[in-house]
Amino acid sequence: MKEFNIWKKLAACMLFLNIVFTAFHIQTISPTSGDGNLKANSMGFGPSIATGPGSRLFNGGSLSLLANYDKRQMLSMVLQDKNGNLIVIDGGWDIDADHLTDVIEKKGGRVSAWFITHPHSDHVGALVQILNNPGRKITIDNVYYSLADQSWYDKVESSRSNLVNDLRSALATLPAEKLHVVRKGEEIKVGQIRAKVLNDPYLLDATSVNNSSVAYKFFLNNVSILVLGDMGPDAGKILLEQTTKEDLKSDIVQMSHHGQYGVNRDVYAAINPKIALWPCPLWLWNNDGGSGIGSGDWKTLETRQWMDELGVKLNYCIKDGDQTIY
Repeated sequence: MKEFNIWKKLAACMLFLNIVFTAFHIQTISPTSGDGNLKANSMGFGPSIATGPGSRLFNGGSLSLLANYDKRQMLSMVLQDKNGNLIVIDGGWDIDADHLTDVIEKKGGRVSAWFITHPHSDHVGALVQILNNPGRKITIDNVYYSLADQSWYDKVESSRSNLVNDLRSALATLPAEKLHVVRKGEEIKVGQIRAKVLNDPYLLDATSVNNSSVAYKFFLNNVSILVLGDMGPDAGKILLEQTTKEDLKSDIVQMSHHGQYGVNRDVYAAINPKIALWPCPLWLWNNDGGSGIGSGDWKTLETRQWMDELGVKLNYCIKDGDQTIY
């Protein structure tokens, strides 16, 4: 057992050193014409993407993966097209509401569509806080979501089910015409951004609310962005079985469940992304339980190895602060 632990730590150190040595290698990426696929001139890590003179990946739009307030995992994403149409995905904890509000205000103050993957505090806490404090200088035009009956949440996660009630109450402060229950296969167009709903919530017994995440595939400037929420292995298996290869294949993927114990490797292989978005703090990125890299019980290092094997070497992580791709 002692020898096994030594080898485990050595493997973690080797992965860490590989990441450090490539940390400042910037990838140059641009959309090709016609089919919307990405072409990479080199592979590496980086906080920004160069796309050539006068050109950007999203052609005047942007994708932002927002940083957490206090080193906790959470998911808060903002998409904006070149005309200013704004989409928010989840939003993070209640304590992330101020930063998210500031970002929205700087982008014009009007959210055309707010998408919810699932009702956990680290995903919808900020939205509940914002809706319950209408004095903020932002406007929300539409909210898209799919919730199970309250009795299901009471049964599978009774300790967290009050949050679902809080979310329902907060949503009820909006006019009914702004609230939209999504269905599998539905497509929503917001300015030059298109969203496709890939599944209805899977109501499973294992890690139930995480596995009930709704996956959305967004398109901005013909670049596809797949948001998985907190889907775990069970939901990922169903998604892989019930979703076409075309719908799964995406240029950019949000790493499920913050990059650890999310969907399995075969799902990421089917997605075959060029860019990975990691909504995880430094300790989770390094699987650091307090005694250094690899000392925790999370599976982030294993997932990072998968992505490396799949050729994904452009990684954006909130451990480095707000991450924006233009």
